[in-house]
Amino acid sequence: MSIRRITENVYELQLGKVNAFLVEDEKLTLIDTGVPDSTGQIIEMIREIGRQPEELKHILLTHSHPDHAGSAAQLKVITGAKVYMHPAEKLNVEKGFVAKPPVPYFTSLVNKMMYNLFIKNAPGYIPSTKVDVLLQDGDWLPVAGGLHAIHVPGHSAGQLAFFMPGRKNVLFAADAADNLFGLSYSCFYENFTEAEHSLEKLSTFDFDIACFGHGKSITRRASEKFRTKFLAHKHKAPAPKAAKPYLVVEQESIVRIQEPEEKI
Repeated sequence: MSIRRITENVYELQLGKVNAFLVEDEKLTLIDTGVPDSTGQIIEMIREIGRQPEELKHILLTHSHPDHAGSAAQLKVITGAKVYMHPAEKLNVEKGFVAKPPVPYFTSLVNKMMYNLFIKNAPGYIPSTKVDVLLQDGDWLPVAGGLHAIHVPGHSAGQLAFFMPGRKNVLFAADAADNLFGLSYSCFYENFTEAEHSLEKLSTFDFDIACFGHGKSITRRASEKFRTKFLAHKHKAPAPKAAKPYLVVEQESIVRIQEPEEKI
């Protein structure tokens, strides 16, 4: 557990294998909440920057996966903050269960191994809570001078990224990509075609800094790195394998039945 200052009013909260982000203004805004029972760590970090938990007024969920929405319910009870997210995943948070994709897509063998080790058998349950505000693509929030919501499906159907202009423009990329071993694709996707479109969309924004759910924030020339990675050198999906015949028979094994009138 540690806290890292990214800009004068943005903090990266490192909560084990996942990050949340605190945006400091007159009031506080939290982007994502970590796994269930991360509440104590987050409150401790809020106090570490000289603020109080009751100053937290907005909880923005990038998506409903348990490592991002797991502590939203507890934080809402303690602070009274409103919870914001995209309508496509509202029911997951309100029911307290997030199903895994039936056929996840992996861009590498390493990602597949990580999924099988850490995600495949992890519980999908989270403490349920009401979602107060639904965000659509293009919505602006009056937070820290303005936050722009960007719908970026692919990793999940209702995933949101957030763009914050300022002296240094900041992109909160959620799990559209990660920066665990350098800027790369996320561990898995529900729909890779949608994910590619989402990454192309994010690459059109001009941002100095990119923040991720997994891995360290990129603090220099971030949008240039996005364009180089996701536009210039796009991931090539494996070509579909040719379908095999149902039955393969060697030519020499075929017995030909001759018609009576045929002559040998």
